[in-house]
Formats: sequence, C-alpha cells, structure tokens
Amino acid sequence: MVIRKADIIFATSNKGKVELANERLNRYGINITQQTASVQEIQSIDVEEVALHKARQLEGIIKKPFFVEDSGLYIDKLNGFPGALLKPVMDTIKDDHLLKMLSGEENRSACIKSVLAYYDPVSNTEKLFIGIYKGRISEEERGNDTRGWKVSRIFIPDNFEKTLAEMDDDDWARTLEESRKDDHFYKFGEWFSKNNQVPI
Repeated sequence: MVIRKADIIFATSNKGKVELANERLNRYGINITQQTASVQEIQSIDVEEVALHKARQLEGIIKKPFFVEDSGLYIDKLNGFPGALLKPVMDTIKDDHLLKMLSGEENRSACIKSVLAYYDPVSNTEKLFIGIYKGRISEEERGNDTRGWKVSRIFIPDNFEKTLAEMDDDDWARTLEESRKDDHFYKFGEWFSKNNQVPI
C-alpha cells in the first residue's frame, strides 16, 4: 500500500523550528512547509491557552491544514510561573533573578511543556498535542552551550546532574532521545498517521 504524502503548514517565523518539525514528522509521511503569520499573543502562563489562541486567529486565513507551537517553563514552587511567559520574563529578569526567586527552596522541580495546536479547515478539526519534559532548576547558572534554549543554564533534566548548557554532544543526544519518546511531535505524528493518511 502506498501512502499519499501530506503537506502541513507550520505557522512560524523560525526556520530552525520548521527543519526540526520536518526531521521529526517526515517518517509519518508528513511534509512541513513554513508560513509566517502575524498573530497577537495573549499574556497567560497557560501554554495550551496561548497556542490555541494563536491557532484560532489563523483559522480562515490559512486555507490548508496547519499548526502552531508554543512552549513554557513551569516551576512548581512558583505556582507554574513563568509558564508561557518564559520569553519576556527571561529577556527581562534573566537567569540570575529567576534563581533568586527560588533562593533557599528545597523543592526545585520544574518542567518544560511544549504544545502543538493543529487545525484542519477541511474537516474543521482542532486538536492539541502536549509534550512534558521534567527536571529541576539548578541553584546557580552553569554551562555555556545554550543551543538556543533560554533556560539551558538553569534547567537540569530528570536522570541528569548537568544543566542543558553543561552537556557534551553525547549527553545532549541522549537528552533529546529521552525527551522525544512522548513529546508533542511524536503524539501528533502517531495520531495523524492513524487518522488522516489516505491509501492510493
């Protein structure tokens, strides 16, 4: 049986994210193309709410199946702060001030949550896919290789003792392998391949 290739739009201005999405989703017969779109981002720590709000602004504008993606950092002791406000918070107060907010705290549990909000205008299907990457916040900034992640110097993944920024290439590869086992791209790819591909 031959499966028709599906083209899905990733609404983002970040070319690197599109390359990663293609790498992750190509195995499911999905080809990702990029489309930039101007959307208004609500100020909320709820990353699901932010992603869904972005997607709904594009319904009726993008005429083909598409998705948007958003991520946030959730710190247990700070009641989930900064959540989806991660970028403006980190751009404003930086790592060291966030660490000061946890000064003396024993519970430093945190997670990175990534959300893919998918919409198909033909079937009017709207669906969220969520990946959660657990870890903890370090007591100080550590490491230099941020690899583009805003929390790399302060986030320690579960089963590791190093921050993301301290990891060598082998550790980084193992971290990615662990995080991708049940992430939002994996969940979307599995769901899409079971529900949307058409034999030809």
